[in-house]
Amino acid sequence: MRVTDNVLRMAFLSALTQAQQRIADTQNQVATGRRVNLPSDDPFAAARIGELDASLSRLEQYRSNGGLAVTRLGLEEETLVSVIDNLQRVRELAVQGNNATLGDADRAAVATEMRQRLDSVLALANASDQNGHYMFSGYSESTLPFAPGPGGVSYNGDEGQRHLQLSDERLVATNDAGSEVFQRIPNGNGTFVVRAAPSNTGAGVLGPASATDPSAFVPDTYAINFLSPADYEIRDSGGGLVASGTYADGQAIAFLGVEVVLTGVPAAGDSFSVAPSSSQDVFATLQAFIDALERPVTDQASRSLLHNDMGQGLVDIDQAVSHMIDVRAEIGARIRAIEQEAALIDGFSLQLTESLSELRDLDYAEALSLLTSQLFGLEAAQQTFARTQGLSLFRYL
Repeated sequence: MRVTDNVLRMAFLSALTQAQQRIADTQNQVATGRRVNLPSDDPFAAARIGELDASLSRLEQYRSNGGLAVTRLGLEEETLVSVIDNLQRVRELAVQGNNATLGDADRAAVATEMRQRLDSVLALANASDQNGHYMFSGYSESTLPFAPGPGGVSYNGDEGQRHLQLSDERLVATNDAGSEVFQRIPNGNGTFVVRAAPSNTGAGVLGPASATDPSAFVPDTYAINFLSPADYEIRDSGGGLVASGTYADGQAIAFLGVEVVLTGVPAAGDSFSVAPSSSQDVFATLQAFIDALERPVTDQASRSLLHNDMGQGLVDIDQAVSHMIDVRAEIGARIRAIEQEAALIDGFSLQLTESLSELRDLDYAEALSLLTSQLFGLEAAQQTFARTQGLSLFRYL
């Protein structure tokens, strides 16, 4: 095949163009600091880089979710701290109001501060987060959770818990339904609750009640009926006789694995009930204190009723405080889990970033050396091409 000057010229120009493109690619790598800027630079590496970028983006979203969850849970925890502070103050006021030396006016003053504490707890139960959403309304974050009414405080939210994704496999709840926090609180000692009948006329006052053998307790409503100040019988809800005995001031009345201590002298016909514990909202517990303190004390029977109501209220408020502390501990456990997950995310992100750097980032020393070599080669090729253009046999004839 005949090789003409034009063929040689086109071959040279094509080689020069390719050399210039290689230099441009190297210069672009030096400018961006990346070895792979286009999939064509390294198809395999580009595919892996895409996977690593997607993984890092997902981890960053999980990190952001964790930060948002910690903020929400932190606000809930701060709210519960304030609730607990109010309940502890209510307990102090209850002990003060149960003092036999106080008159009706003094107890009314104590009840006034208790009402303020009740209002504070209600306001905290209706608290909003940083976005103006109600914290304790479940999924219904725009619905006011609790509203007072003639029958007490009602819950208008739902049972939902909002969640955020912390990892591919892990979710965390970022709120608690108000019904779980403020309503489902066991009354009494958690096994049973003891109450004095409002119609009692004697001076019997309930003391500590305990489950000595919870496995022996058969859940039912039992009545401790005093036939005389010294004789009692215990009947179940069907009227069946469970036990009977004689009473002495301060002694424990025991049956079916429970013990109920009474002080004072009951009157014939007085009755005390023992029933399984049920849920009681914290607002009802506080309102019961207020009602007992605002009720006039006119005789021994009304004074005993006051002491019985206040004593039972103290047991219930202790349950409420304990419940709030448990909820707060659960929130703390979630925050710790988020922090642990964040530490894992940081570790994974570091490993993925290092792998990404190895695939994508440029070795500047190598690249600059290559660029120098390419520029030198291009210059030499240009000079050679220029010289060949002047070659002709006629110059030597």
